[in-house]
Amino acid sequence: IGIGGGLGWIMLFNVWGIIWRNNKAIIGGTLAGTPPANAATLARQAFLASRTNFYLSFPMLFLMGSSYHYTLFGG
Repeated sequence: IGIGGGLGWIMLFNVWGIIWRNNKAIIGGTLAGTPPANAATLARQAFLASRTNFYLSFPMLFLMGSSYHYTLFGG
């Protein structure tokens, strides 16, 4: 369960550190009428972090769910 929890922390920091801040900058600039000059770069970084979270969600759920049933995975 510790490995799955570690993947969860990585996903949390992806959302908090990359996705949320980049989206906040893009939306705030767009609402103010002047989107940031690097909006495409910010959007691409947020997209890659979101895709990473999607890929990490499956092993995280497996490792956290299987820890009780499979002693090989830390149960």
